[in-house]
Amino acid sequence: MRIKVLVIVLGIGAILCLLAALCIAPPSAEAVFGVISTPFVEIGGWLRTLSLSGSFGNVVAILIYGAISLCPMLFFLWRVMKKKFHIEDFLLLVMSAILFFMMYYMINPDLLTNLFAFEEFSSMGKTVLSICFYSVLTGYLILTLLRGVTRNKTFGMLDWLQLLLALIAIVLVFSVFYLNVIDVRATIQDVKSSNPEPIIPLAATTNFIVIGYVLRQFPVILSIGVLLLAIKLAAALKQDKYGEEMVRVAGRLGGLCKVTVVTTVICSIAVNLLQLLFSRSLLNYDFSAQVPVTSLVLTLILLVLAQYFADSSKLHQDNQLYI
Repeated sequence: MRIKVLVIVLGIGAILCLLAALCIAPPSAEAVFGVISTPFVEIGGWLRTLSLSGSFGNVVAILIYGAISLCPMLFFLWRVMKKKFHIEDFLLLVMSAILFFMMYYMINPDLLTNLFAFEEFSSMGKTVLSICFYSVLTGYLILTLLRGVTRNKTFGMLDWLQLLLALIAIVLVFSVFYLNVIDVRATIQDVKSSNPEPIIPLAATTNFIVIGYVLRQFPVILSIGVLLLAIKLAAALKQDKYGEEMVRVAGRLGGLCKVTVVTTVICSIAVNLLQLLFSRSLLNYDFSAQVPVTSLVLTLILLVLAQYFADSSKLHQDNQLYI
């Protein structure tokens, strides 16, 4: 994987996400729900129209409904016949069952009111059903991918690792420069709307909301750098696992991991202390004792691995001197 190309893609993505978050109104909940339930809602509506067109259309709609729902089961039978069956393939049968159930309600949306105890959930019924299906599909893909990775040799596993780290970096960029910026905009708007005639000027609160965002997201940006160096380390390991390039990249990765851990702790403390220090000038508070444990654990694991690879290379070179 070309690290320079990935850096350019992430940089362009960050700029586009930031511009979208600042210049475009965030999508409504209805729009988000519509995206999640795509394409099942559209297929269900088309099948309903086809079914109501006449007797022949009704028969065709039923056949298409059955064919769509049986697709995962047919794929399961094909894998069994080809002797490619694995335990995770049972999820294909679960997907078929969910498709039968879900598509029935997509075709007959009026029945969604009987599916939930509370009426407010009925409007989200299509989205809930789609999420259930996508969760099973995602689980199947992940388990299948895991089996494929474990069967590969070391180089193949390094390729998969690079791809996984790149995907995590893309998700972090989207989170930092779009989702969290939208949250900042929403928080500022809420403060303004709930304090139409504030006794305390809004400028201090608005500025601190932005400062808090920067302090919380700066460690995440460093984590993206850690992921990029980890990708570069994987590439160096494929070339020569005891080479000088690997040692150099492992050293840089270890150093950046340490900086990221320290920065994460300091920023978490700074956000709370600054709020306490300027508490009389703020209209909004966001005290938190939570530490991004997942990011810290990932960074510490990469730190240990970087140190291990560097020490292994040094030990290998010492053994070569004895020979």
